[in-house]
Amino acid sequence: MKILFLCTDNYTRSITAEFCLVNYLKKNNLSHIEVQSAGFKSNSDLSSFSSIHFDRMDQLSIDTSNFKRTQFNKEFFEEFSVIVGMGKEHKDYILQEYGKRIYLFNEIYKKEEISLVVPPPDEDGSYLEEIKNMVDYIHNAMPKFVENLSLIQVQT
Repeated sequence: MKILFLCTDNYTRSITAEFCLVNYLKKNNLSHIEVQSAGFKSNSDLSSFSSIHFDRMDQLSIDTSNFKRTQFNKEFFEEFSVIVGMGKEHKDYILQEYGKRIYLFNEIYKKEEISLVVPPPDEDGSYLEEIKNMVDYIHNAMPKFVENLSLIQVQT
């Protein structure tokens, strides 16, 4: 099974999901799943983005050394058996632009159509803690996420 995590910039949510899943698969000697991530705007300017999610993954001993951003393209529908949007906006975009349905991360993990949200920067810096919490959420979700993957219908 090949899974693609999809978000806007391919920098925070989808990258975190990719590396957390790769880490989980490696630690559990699971080789039946391949994983990658992509974004609709993978060429966006990252100069104002926080790297706190990379710091948190490092604290969790998740190797992110292979980090690279990938631009989403329509050929991914043929290459990947499951495409997972991180937010409802990604699911809606795919349906509108390509007429295809994809899953949300939380649809697979919790069977709930709820977006994973990256908080915007705020003056007091509380968004940094929210991003750390998002990494922990994704990291902790992986056992159930992988278990639930077997229950979903593969996209065609």
